[in-house]
Amino acid sequence: MARFEEVQMTIAESAKNYLDIYNMQVLIEQFTLDREGRFSLTLPNMEQPFPVSATVSFVYDAFQTGMTLYEENTTDEDSDVDTSVELEFTVKLPIMKDYPDIEALIDEVNEEYPDTEPILTIREIIGSDEPFKEYEIHYSYDIEPEDATDNELFDEIFQELKEIMELIYERTENYIDQSWYSGEE
Repeated sequence: MARFEEVQMTIAESAKNYLDIYNMQVLIEQFTLDREGRFSLTLPNMEQPFPVSATVSFVYDAFQTGMTLYEENTTDEDSDVDTSVELEFTVKLPIMKDYPDIEALIDEVNEEYPDTEPILTIREIIGSDEPFKEYEIHYSYDIEPEDATDNELFDEIFQELKEIMELIYERTENYIDQSWYSGEE
């Protein structure tokens, strides 16, 4: 089983081949020592504030962290514990005015990339002006322990993420609420 740091570096190397990483965090839970790696990504050459961005995260629980520190020759029969790594993706859509049909966009993503099985979440933000909605697409992949440092697999995953983000940006570019992004600087 690959160590947390090895998985983190494999993800970072593959992600930077396709996207720009603008934030990378490692969070360690104080009592359980669970570790979470989180990467914030955007399309290349996009300026801040990023209308389309994504967060990719994975968690090693205390058992997985312990397994990587204590190398033992075990056979597959001896181990019934799931040590796979779940990559969770959150793609933030731009803040938009009058987008015609967000469900059609999600259907298009699902049709183009059926393995993702995207889930849409909508948050309505009520502020001093008029309310607006934030849209996010969520999906995840389970990575088997033996594939946790497979560069080719991660390259495919991040190329797919880039294509999803480009599709979303292309479909929403004319509806982006520019006033939101250029507001209070």
